[in-house]
Amino acid sequence: MKRILINDDNLKIDDLDFEVIRVKGLIINSDGDILIAHNNGTYQFPGGHKEDDETLDDSLEREIKEETGIDVQSQGPFMSITTYDSNYFNQNKKVCNKIYYYVINTNETPNFEETHYDELECQTEFNLFYISLNELQEFLNKSIDDGSLDINIGREMLLVLEEYNNLYGGK
Repeated sequence: MKRILINDDNLKIDDLDFEVIRVKGLIINSDGDILIAHNNGTYQFPGGHKEDDETLDDSLEREIKEETGIDVQSQGPFMSITTYDSNYFNQNKKVCNKIYYYVINTNETPNFEETHYDELECQTEFNLFYISLNELQEFLNKSIDDGSLDINIGREMLLVLEEYNNLYGGK
């Protein structure tokens, strides 16, 4: 598994206030389309926070079900990105944010009757759409440039897409 550390603020482990662990899924169908979420004013891969009593794989399966209504079986992450952030979500907190990324190959489509959105997802009109893997890099770069994608999330998504393409040849 490829591991990347982003530490633009040059923090040390002892500087950190707490740790956040997330899981994200690259949900890809046989046509080479990938499922993208739009929530809280930005794009992202579907997924979310790991709960204390869960394994990473259990967390991924729960989060993907909650956000897409799709049942998945985890094969383990192919990549992780750890970011040290000195002002996590403008809260003046120093945080270690770990995100584990998984590939999910499925032709199952979102089942909105099976989703369970949290309060923030409901308030910010969480939605899903497919985009061709071949068009994703251009879409992400354009979205970063026009401000519709948070620059830090965009940078991480581009790193994940690059590693996916290195491992799986793009499709």
